[in-house]
Amino acid sequence: MKSTEKCPSFTVISAAADGDAQAIEKILKHYDAYISKASLRPLYDEYGNIYIAVDTELKGRIRAAMMEMILKFEVEIV
Repeated sequence: MKSTEKCPSFTVISAAADGDAQAIEKILKHYDAYISKASLRPLYDEYGNIYIAVDTELKGRIRAAMMEMILKFEVEIV
């Protein structure tokens, strides 16, 4: 199923780049499903069965890197 949610607006992106915590959280929420999918890892139980699960440590590292990139992002108005 495709997401019908629109991309974050320019004002949200601009506010996030300026360090607004709520705007950063909106952007992270928008990309949460993508981050979760990128964080999937195979896990094996004691019987050798394979399960696919979200690696929460990896997801946290991706979120932290994304927050760092958001804060370094520069908005230029031409």
